[in-house]
Amino acid sequence: MCTAGQAVAIIEPSRRPRIAIGFFGVTRSLKWTLPSIRENIIEPARRLGDVRLFAHFYQQTHITNPRSGEDDPLDPEEYRLLECDEVRLEEPGHCLAEARYEWILSHGDAFHDGGKSLANLIHQLHSLQAVGRMINAWQPDLVVLARPDLRYHDNLENALRKQLTRSARYISVPDWQWYGGVNDRLAIGSTHACHAYANRIDLIPAYLRKTGGPLPAERFLRFSLNSHGLIPVATSITASRVRAAGRTEDENFKPISTSKMLRRYAESFLFSFLRFQKNNLINS
Repeated sequence: MCTAGQAVAIIEPSRRPRIAIGFFGVTRSLKWTLPSIRENIIEPARRLGDVRLFAHFYQQTHITNPRSGEDDPLDPEEYRLLECDEVRLEEPGHCLAEARYEWILSHGDAFHDGGKSLANLIHQLHSLQAVGRMINAWQPDLVVLARPDLRYHDNLENALRKQLTRSARYISVPDWQWYGGVNDRLAIGSTHACHAYANRIDLIPAYLRKTGGPLPAERFLRFSLNSHGLIPVATSITASRVRAAGRTEDENFKPISTSKMLRRYAESFLFSFLRFQKNNLINS
């Protein structure tokens, strides 16, 4: 278990850090996003350390999403373009019953589309947990968790380099679209931090008991990070969603305000301190 002051990893000078990159969800637009993933995520990571690519994807031949305007065929073999070291494939739908989707929906629909986007969120969280478990078995020094359907506009090398020097309680996230919570498009952190990030689906009942619902993605991530005593570090990394037919979404990349960021940091530090104190009492 990592303590509040523990470094991300104690890396011997003669050893290159082990960096895991985990992809999750649906590869609906990989043929368009792959060049940016290679240039801005995979290649920078390989310059810094020994890299393994992990993925959990859903096998689909079609996508229908009224909220995004998609009704398009999918190539179930597209995931092979990433050339991952480990891949797990799964049919969609089964995770909904396991997560008690109907019960979650009974607490409200944050997306106001009849539960369709909530079902997509449950699928995303399940996929994230699955790839997180694959990564944990390798025990890397640094983890990147990224969606494959984003076109990444910025090189991650500086963010990766900085994160390697930070405490395990810090996790890097984009500095835009926090929507009352924390941006959930990308995360960079230690194995400890990303294990908590990837397993937040297990905290859905606790979140709904505390708030009464519904389940917005960004607010839920904020709750999850606080529950684990993790502190988000806002980074200026941008990425745009690319839909199944190749259409790139217009994104609002306006950074979170300084005042709001300071309030979030104070909140996160408080939760981190309280969790640290609680662990000390338990272990004393």
